[in-house]
Amino acid sequence: MLVGLRSRRQIEPFSLRQPATLAEALALYRGPGASALLAGGIDLIDWLKHGHAVDRLIRLDGLPELAAITGGSDRLRIGAMATHAAIGDSPLIRDVLPDLSTLWNKVANPRIRFAGTIGGNIMAKRSDYDGPPALLALAAEAEIATDAGTQRIALDRISDLVTAFVVPEPTSQRLFADRSLRPAVSLWIGMTVTGGQVSAMRVAVGMAHPTAVCVTLNPNVPVAVLGGQAASIAEQVMRRLPEPMSDGRASASYRRRMVGVLTRRILLQAGEGA
Repeated sequence: MLVGLRSRRQIEPFSLRQPATLAEALALYRGPGASALLAGGIDLIDWLKHGHAVDRLIRLDGLPELAAITGGSDRLRIGAMATHAAIGDSPLIRDVLPDLSTLWNKVANPRIRFAGTIGGNIMAKRSDYDGPPALLALAAEAEIATDAGTQRIALDRISDLVTAFVVPEPTSQRLFADRSLRPAVSLWIGMTVTGGQVSAMRVAVGMAHPTAVCVTLNPNVPVAVLGGQAASIAEQVMRRLPEPMSDGRASASYRRRMVGVLTRRILLQAGEGA
């Protein structure tokens, strides 16, 4: 019997399973009773300490393919079991999507970086985590395991065993972030850039809503002029943004206003760096 260190509540008994194949993991996950997937365990253990009960924990560390980071200029596939440290230090990511490597090395403390996984970050469904807005800004899809193989789905439709996250055309993408107003709001902006022209822009907002939200624009402007259009683009984002939440950290009006401020700030920086 395990006892939670942060509470007096005991963790309910469970069986611990370690599948040798993805098919076995999927079968266990869909088996009778309640199942939970164990990756880094950072959020899961706290979840169990708060009184949630499962019949089995399914360890995924016996499936090294789930941690692989593969791909090239056409697509980048980040395994769900890849740790934050592995993402930040990946030579492939540094080559095809260097912005992600640079930014991800600034996320979390060392304990989290070397144990926490991108899959766990997404599956925790916490509004203050950076994985959801970062992947939304990159137009990423989730890859899930099915009986017929793997299938791509939108991030907000995840309901099964996640195997990876797929970023399209990484060499055509730029990624920017401003996390200076955490925990009230964070902002991630992904841009599809071809020949110096921004054809698509995805402004993903974290911490301002129960889940991350993303506003997509098609500015069709050179990167170099983004600074001059920063105010009008920020206004478009604020108009399309769902109503933020008000809580002990910030009011809805403050969050909405700060999304505009951070959007302008990032676009000015992007234009100056073009």
